[in-house]
Amino acid sequence: MNRPWTIRSTLCAAVLVLATGSLATGASGSADPGPAAGGRVVILGFDGADARTVRELVERDPERYPTFRKLMEQGTFAPLEVVVPAESPVSWASLNSGQNPAKTGVPGFIRRHIRGNYAMPGFGHIEKETVPLENFRGTPIPSWSASTLASVAGGAVFLAILLLTLLVFRKLLVAAVLALVFGGGAAWAGWQAHGFLPRSYPRTSNVNQVDSFWDHAARAGVTCVVIDAQQAFDGPITPGAKVLYGLGLPDARGGLGDWCIYTTDPAEFEREGRGTTTAGTVYRVDEYDGKIKAKIKGPDNFWLIDRLTGEREAIQKELSSAGLTLEKSSALSKRDGELKSQLDDAKKAGTSVDLEVRLDGERAHVRIGEEEQTLTVGQWSEFYDLHFDLNWLLKVHAITRVRLVKMQPYFELLVNVLDIDPRQPPFWQAVSSPPDFSAELAHDCGLFETYGWPTLTMPFKDKEIEPEVLLEDCEFTEGWRETLTHDRLAKDDWRCLMSVFSTTDRVQHMTYQFYDEQHPLHDPVVSARETEFFGERIKLSEAIPAIYRHMDKIIGDVEKKLRPEDTLMVISDHGFQTFRRQVHLNNWLAANGYLTIKPGLSKSNKDALAFVDWKTTRAYALGLGFIYLNLEGREPQGIVSRDDARGLIDELRAKLLEATDPDTGERFCSEVYVPRDLHEGQHLALEADVIPGFRPPYRVGWSTSSGGLYTVEQNGVRVPGPICTDNDSNWSGDHVSMALPEVAGVFFSNRKVKIPAEGVRSLQIAPTALTLLGVPVPPEMDLPPLEFE
Repeated sequence: MNRPWTIRSTLCAAVLVLATGSLATGASGSADPGPAAGGRVVILGFDGADARTVRELVERDPERYPTFRKLMEQGTFAPLEVVVPAESPVSWASLNSGQNPAKTGVPGFIRRHIRGNYAMPGFGHIEKETVPLENFRGTPIPSWSASTLASVAGGAVFLAILLLTLLVFRKLLVAAVLALVFGGGAAWAGWQAHGFLPRSYPRTSNVNQVDSFWDHAARAGVTCVVIDAQQAFDGPITPGAKVLYGLGLPDARGGLGDWCIYTTDPAEFEREGRGTTTAGTVYRVDEYDGKIKAKIKGPDNFWLIDRLTGEREAIQKELSSAGLTLEKSSALSKRDGELKSQLDDAKKAGTSVDLEVRLDGERAHVRIGEEEQTLTVGQWSEFYDLHFDLNWLLKVHAITRVRLVKMQPYFELLVNVLDIDPRQPPFWQAVSSPPDFSAELAHDCGLFETYGWPTLTMPFKDKEIEPEVLLEDCEFTEGWRETLTHDRLAKDDWRCLMSVFSTTDRVQHMTYQFYDEQHPLHDPVVSARETEFFGERIKLSEAIPAIYRHMDKIIGDVEKKLRPEDTLMVISDHGFQTFRRQVHLNNWLAANGYLTIKPGLSKSNKDALAFVDWKTTRAYALGLGFIYLNLEGREPQGIVSRDDARGLIDELRAKLLEATDPDTGERFCSEVYVPRDLHEGQHLALEADVIPGFRPPYRVGWSTSSGGLYTVEQNGVRVPGPICTDNDSNWSGDHVSMALPEVAGVFFSNRKVKIPAEGVRSLQIAPTALTLLGVPVPPEMDLPPLEFE
């Protein structure tokens, strides 16, 4: 099945398509399954499923977790030791590949980047890049040069018209004239159409450098299907492997889950939008005669930006040439000024679609683009189909849902993330491998979210929505993933099926404050509020047990559809804990003499390491618990010699293990990791020098993520704040930066497994899957497979 492309019905496009044919392609070949080495292998992944929590819930209420109990008694259950650090992109990349982070090249969500004379935080699991046109396949028209495209289009149409008219009119002169006219038109169309393909494309790419186990299996002739593959987007197109991407994939704007709220709340003033602490924007809108009108922003029009930039570059080059007359120079300068103004407007405006709301008593008629739906308060819409025109040839297709939050005392509408439409993903940002697999799933199952971090955790973290709304969205996400899983499970075109569910992670991140009575944010009244969740009436305090009950149900429903010879494995990338207290690592480093703070602290220089005096700083922290030495020859202003590095690492490790919370006297680290002692591979330099393993309920402070210093104001002067403070964020549960034994994932199997003396480790999942499928384990995988009894 070829990916559909929408090209406006114009003479130019029609002639061009006649000349060149449909060239939108996607490698979608399948390998023969080959002789069976045994039964099929089914792997269910549950992000954040915690071994300790599972055991506690089963011991407390075994009748409500029948599948967990059955697998514990008849199969295997064990804690799953994950890699350092216990962050989702790191863990999934290693779990999928069987290789440690120094080989995968995925050090964390955030890592240290060197920019000029400074170290600063940046993405660690993705890269934002600009990719030239020639790197892509599946373009709506061939990506040849303008002259080649014009020649091919003109020549093909000339020959076609010449032969056709000779057959009809049998007059060479008439045929030649018509062929020249239409051939010339096609050549002109080809030349013009080429200008509607930008020279380069903004794209999110994956830093993961290694193949996943399903790539190895597919190359060996074992057909594989993976639903919501984590940290595997932008991977190889491997014949025999169908992969729907998950974690890491951007939204339709190319962003990280941009969402927005439109409200007539008089307390909001920003009609251009008030940014929240994450990726949200709150817009103040006004009602006139029962109508509200606004815009929903789409991606940047990089084609227009590219065209205007190219024209400016040509003018600048001409202006720098010798021999220009004053008149010519003035004309060029004037045109350059006009282009600069247009370019500034293009960068600011981007693309958009119209939003219009008609208020009708208790209902609101919400039109987005060309589609209208009628909603009542508390109701979610169905998916809206949106398209953002870059030009007549290129469009970005998106889908989104909205929720009518309230009508009184003021209007409020929540617009969810704009997901890339799985039916028509842009050729520069595929959502599956092969690219048409997402369209196949949408055809078979209906529309689904594609952004790599679905669910509304960020609006809830920013305190812009209620917890009940978050749980509604979690249930929606879990529902379509179940649909996709069972659709593929019913098909007989695979020998290995892996499907990952993320809502166990999302629910625990956001609702531990209701579950943990000792959490600083715990409110007994709010925790006792009731809501519907997966068909049962629960209190908010029961959301975590409820998501594990649904996990139990999902596993049970899948197990019922397996054949006797099939092997089921259930795994997670890490476990979970409550997050009550935060440790501000740069404050600790400063207090212990490892980091020097420049004088003159202010709000503007407390982040991105802008407060650091590098001349006397030996260590600094950024990201989710990463400490780096200010190493000579590596950091731009490094002062720690390589001879002294090991001693400093050991000193930091010893002091962190003894460090205590000044307010409670408790030690906040139970383990401290040195990646160079644990990992080996060509990407080891991307990893931190020291990673604290915090003892729950401690976690790295929010300030450290941005390379920041926690500061407070005293007598009008900003000064360093305490090392430890309460976590006052709705993000109330976590796993990052915590000691590995405290956040062990889960391992279940429907078969008995010989548990190694070291326990079950996540790096064993990939080689185990390959062994079950009869595929040799590649030598680059770090650990041997598990053995079954």
